[in-house]
Amino acid sequence: MKEAKNDRLKRLQIVYIVVFLMFVAIIFRLAQIQIQQGSVYANELANRSYKKDYISAMRGNIYDRNGYVIAESRPSHLAVFREQEVMGKKAYFDLVEKLEKILKLDKATLLKKMDVGYAYEKGNYVGVARQLPRYLEKELKVDLTEKEIAVLGEHRGELPGIEVVTKPIRKYDPKQIAVQAVGYVRPYHIAENVKLASYKDESKLYLPNQLVGLDGIELSYEKELRGSNGYRMYEVAADQTVVKQVEEVPSIPGNHVYLTIDQRVQLGIRDSIREFLPKMRATIPEARAAKGAYVVAVEVKTGKVVAMVSYPEYDPNVWIEGPDQKMYDEIKLVVTNGTIREAPYDTRPLKGEAAIQEGYKHPGSIVPSGSVLKPITVLLGLQEGIISPADRWNDAGVYHYGRGTDRIKNDSSKAHGMITPAISLQKSSNTYMARIGEELSRRKGKESAAILQSYYHAFGLGVQTGVDLPNENKGKEDYLVMNENYGPLASMVQASFGQQVRATTMQLAQFAATLANKGVRLQPQMVDKITDPEGKLVKTYTPKTMSTFPHPDKYWDILEQGMVMVTKPGGTAVRAYEGMPFQVAAKTGTSEQDIYVPTTVTDEKTGQKKTKWKMHARITNGVSISYAPVDDPVLAVAVIVPEGGYGGRSAAIISRSVYDVYDKHIGFKR
Repeated sequence: MKEAKNDRLKRLQIVYIVVFLMFVAIIFRLAQIQIQQGSVYANELANRSYKKDYISAMRGNIYDRNGYVIAESRPSHLAVFREQEVMGKKAYFDLVEKLEKILKLDKATLLKKMDVGYAYEKGNYVGVARQLPRYLEKELKVDLTEKEIAVLGEHRGELPGIEVVTKPIRKYDPKQIAVQAVGYVRPYHIAENVKLASYKDESKLYLPNQLVGLDGIELSYEKELRGSNGYRMYEVAADQTVVKQVEEVPSIPGNHVYLTIDQRVQLGIRDSIREFLPKMRATIPEARAAKGAYVVAVEVKTGKVVAMVSYPEYDPNVWIEGPDQKMYDEIKLVVTNGTIREAPYDTRPLKGEAAIQEGYKHPGSIVPSGSVLKPITVLLGLQEGIISPADRWNDAGVYHYGRGTDRIKNDSSKAHGMITPAISLQKSSNTYMARIGEELSRRKGKESAAILQSYYHAFGLGVQTGVDLPNENKGKEDYLVMNENYGPLASMVQASFGQQVRATTMQLAQFAATLANKGVRLQPQMVDKITDPEGKLVKTYTPKTMSTFPHPDKYWDILEQGMVMVTKPGGTAVRAYEGMPFQVAAKTGTSEQDIYVPTTVTDEKTGQKKTKWKMHARITNGVSISYAPVDDPVLAVAVIVPEGGYGGRSAAIISRSVYDVYDKHIGFKR
């Protein structure tokens, strides 16, 4: 028994010893790992880093007032190029030759898009200056086909720097709806390059190639449309292979913007202009060179812009991949919104220096307003006590002022006989207006220009209208310069019949609406509402009063009476408004404009060449303002046709079509 007990103790001791030795071995191994291999694992951890892949937000859509899609964002598969550090000249050329076959793009186009410091000209590779930083991703082709994607994937190892990515792209309705008002988008790095003030210090909000608004609604409502970018955070090893995804913040799509524009009315007016201009050029000698027309239609009670036509237009989808130089040269003259800014004359098909020289010979979109401003002169005369509502004056066709040597004539020096304030508007009497201008200068002297300016500003002339579009031009107040150079008499007489103010079509539309509202000036409104991506209402826009200009009703009645008479027999726009189912209050204008062109002359003394401007021609522009129906105004319309000749035969005809189109699609209550 004692021996058996000793055997068990010996066996337990052996087990304890074995277990002890095992623990010693484990501890030794752990120590070995800690001491000998710890540095290896530490280096591995140290070499791991984190990489952020940004997710571009889907830009919000732009709709017309009825929900018709004008601009939208959609995902697209793109071929992009990220320049590799080790690439050299041969690698670039080899890559281009392979891509030419896969993407069906020529070498010259590919090299321009890749921007690697080389171009392909006349069968040879030549060095050129880079346009963008190396690190920027360059887009080569959008909307890849499934076959192109598959081939790029199969040959990925042979195509250094080439990737297929999915990005949102901007697509515009092909019918070209209010294209200059809607604007366009370009990559953010381009906005930075042109130092667009709207994007100053906002680089943290955008990716370099993210699309941002550069003009129109796309720019002025950028903050609503852009959304918020997201990202995916990855842990990556030293060789840049992904270890795992550690975080994801999804992008937030932008809001949708609904315009006040009705695309049916917009396109109807545009098509009317397109059809009318060739007929006008063929039948009106003074209008043979006219190529453009500018129209703004505003709802009187709200300030909502129903249509804004800057004609000619262009296809904004050229911005999707970025127009090449040839395409840009084709569209550059029609990109500007001529209803709020100075748009140049369309010199196409001329190119180069010939186009530049031809451009000097024609006006842009902002021209002297002419006789459409005469209602303001009559109102000023009434309010300042220069004339009375019962005033009767004999219009002899010519008016002498000052010392009697200077004179103002009516069209063709026509004498209208005994006229009243209302008839002076119907007949568009220059002499009646000059009489008011002269008397204002006599009574107020140096103050007369400031008094006239206060009237113009109250109607939105010489000031910005407040329309929610970027870079609005406030027009030109030439009478102020004339007042400084020649004194109040000359400036007030010349300004009295509209020759000393140049206004945009938008300003004239606001002026017409303010007449209809008896002095209440509303801010023109381009946006009706904003919704989130799910359609939930974010914001609505209500009418905003810019200023009020109260005067006795009898004065407003005289202006309206005269403007209605303009559309009746004996008026300057009777042909345009004949057969209208309701009464229209209108005023036409035929503004004269002297055109100067540059010439190079040599100084006889120094032999140096210098530029001198010389008179080329005196042209006439067609202008029209109106509102209707007179008994309960709904719509105000302004039209400018540079080089259109008589306003009653050009601008007023287009104005009539605006009312017809609006009545067809929206309707006037009667």
